Amino acid sequence: MNNSWFRRLLLSYLPVFFIVTTILFIIFFQVFNEQNRREALKANEFLASQVTQYLDNSLRSIDFKVLRDILTNPNLKNYYSVTGSEDVYAGIQAVQVIDELKIEYPLIDSIYLVRYNDDTVFSNGKAVPIEEFPDASFIKDSRAAATQKWVGARSFKAFPTEEGKQVITLIRGVGNGTGLVVVNVDLPTLQKSIMQMYDPEFTFVNIFNRSGGNLWDGGMQDGITAVSPKTDSGEVFSEFTSSYSGWKVQTGLNNGKIVKFALKFYNIWFVFAVAVVLIGVVWVIYVTRRNYKPIQQIVMLIETVASQKQPGAGYTKDNEFRFIQTTLERMIDQTKQYQEEHEENLILQKKYFFQELLEGTRDFTGNELTAEMSRFKLPQLEDRWAVIVVEIDQYSRFMEEYHNQDQSLLKFVLSSILQESARHEGTEVWAEWISDQRLYAILWIPEMEKGEETEQRLLSGYLDRVGQYLNFTVTIGIGRVAVDVRGLRASLKEAVHALEYKAVLGMNRIIPCGEVPNSTNDVYEFLKTISLLVQAMRLSDDEWEKHFDRLFEQIHESVLSRQEIMNTVQLLFQHYNREFAELPREYQERWASVFTPLLPRLEGWETLDDLRALCWEGFCELADEMQTLHCSRKHRSHILEIRKYIEQNYNNPELSLNYLSDLFDINPKYLSKLFKDEIGEKFVDLLISHRIEKAKQLMLETDKAIQEISEEVGYTNYNSFNRAFKNVVGVAPSDYRKAM
Repeated sequence: MNNSWFRRLLLSYLPVFFIVTTILFIIFFQVFNEQNRREALKANEFLASQVTQYLDNSLRSIDFKVLRDILTNPNLKNYYSVTGSEDVYAGIQAVQVIDELKIEYPLIDSIYLVRYNDDTVFSNGKAVPIEEFPDASFIKDSRAAATQKWVGARSFKAFPTEEGKQVITLIRGVGNGTGLVVVNVDLPTLQKSIMQMYDPEFTFVNIFNRSGGNLWDGGMQDGITAVSPKTDSGEVFSEFTSSYSGWKVQTGLNNGKIVKFALKFYNIWFVFAVAVVLIGVVWVIYVTRRNYKPIQQIVMLIETVASQKQPGAGYTKDNEFRFIQTTLERMIDQTKQYQEEHEENLILQKKYFFQELLEGTRDFTGNELTAEMSRFKLPQLEDRWAVIVVEIDQYSRFMEEYHNQDQSLLKFVLSSILQESARHEGTEVWAEWISDQRLYAILWIPEMEKGEETEQRLLSGYLDRVGQYLNFTVTIGIGRVAVDVRGLRASLKEAVHALEYKAVLGMNRIIPCGEVPNSTNDVYEFLKTISLLVQAMRLSDDEWEKHFDRLFEQIHESVLSRQEIMNTVQLLFQHYNREFAELPREYQERWASVFTPLLPRLEGWETLDDLRALCWEGFCELADEMQTLHCSRKHRSHILEIRKYIEQNYNNPELSLNYLSDLFDINPKYLSKLFKDEIGEKFVDLLISHRIEKAKQLMLETDKAIQEISEEVGYTNYNSFNRAFKNVVGVAPSDYRKAM
């Protein structure tokens, strides 16, 4: 075979090997560089924090010492308070204070004292007028500034002839505007102290004042603008802002240093990586050659057998693996397809046989029945059986809450629980989902003495398990015990018939066909109640509610099946259609608008209570519409008259909705509705509003007692008036009168 597959395997493995090693090599150096960068970043963050801390501690200690001397040092206080001949001795004392500060803090370059009462500056042991002092412009700006703070960097010289020094300056006011203490810190000394914390060859540190000027730039002044975050020194790695001075400290690595540092080890790692790759290539070749030998033997054997069975099978020495793969895949697909088709056909055939057996669409001889039962591995029908029908309660809700896949799973669970319950009782059950809502099952009944007890215990346990493990319930109809196929089909009809009485007997229970009571369907009584209900509704008589309740009581007492109940409801609607056909068109339209959307909803009810709730909702809506139609023409014109009566008689303590109802002969409920529809507010709110407005007017115009006013506006109980006033106005009547 010329080792064709050996070469193919090598060509398959080696590119992957090279790609993987290359990727690992790149990842290694990326991680290595990133690690170096993180270490540098961490070191710069630490350096920036240390520089910031050192800078804050140094400047803060000087500031606090100066402030403490201003507040507590008598020599300094004496200097700012003396004048005239006492100035010499005060100057000596001031020199002592300045020298102590400079000795205690070596960073201080110079200190001078500004006294505004004689406009002099005390520097280097003598006092000179401010205008003759070289730093006069800075003193003038500092005196005009709103705040006193650290300033830097700037050039300072104590004498006009000397060269300026780079300093940062602390300005502190003395007393109530009597002068200034100006402390200059030597910037080169401060920079030298900070540079001891890092190696300038690799790292840079920049400090920017509040205005953005770089303290290390000798030429910069206070007004300079901020420089770019990436300085000329290199990339900024860390930045801290002092909470004390507000100055910004930036640190980073000088350009090229991090690259040089990372490349120190590059050559060593590169040589090592190349050596590892070469070793890996040799290893791959060796392992591939060794592992290929048994594969080569197997290929030759299969090739020999295949050529004997199928001469000219269409393969060459270059595609033997593809030939083997194709053959195996074809065999696996065919086997899987045959198995799936067999299982699917067996399930469908079993369900179809179940329907034929129960529905009577096929007559079976004894031998045929035995053969079919054996074919599907079912117990023989040689004893006694009964048909049970399990119906999912509130099936419309079940379909809304669960997706199709979940519904199928839950139905499988219902069937499995039934089979497990049967095995627990030592019997067999054959269950199939013939319809969406109902599970039909044939139950094998054991010996006669314990048959009924076993059946009841099995189904009771089944209901308990369903209630325990599932979030819905089922109702079970049971047919009579059968001993032959004909009796089995009769048992099916009896079980289905028993479920028809679930509407009256309730859900989540067992309904044996033998316990279904005989219905007493007295059509005359139903017609009488329906007639009274329709007439009361037509006349907008509240008695319709009593007749409605009576109708459903009769249905419940008669123990009607679901179909009989639907027939009764249809009879009710027929009477309504006939009665409303004789009324004006607007009445017919109201009837249609209420009951047209209700009719489709009546198809999904399961219990009598569900049906009653649906009908009650529609009838209440219709009653309101009828009441509105009857009363709108008759009483709508009275609403203005009623409102005028309230405005004139608001102080009548007896005034109420019932009082107005009796006075104007209008139904209280409808009168309340008229207030809300026509006036826009409730009767009680309208009455309280008139009374409170009148009470406010009386409190403003008269000196009557509040209790007397409450009685005058119609409140016999002062507490009621007080509560109503507070709800409307927001404060109590007494507080309202005080605020006027």
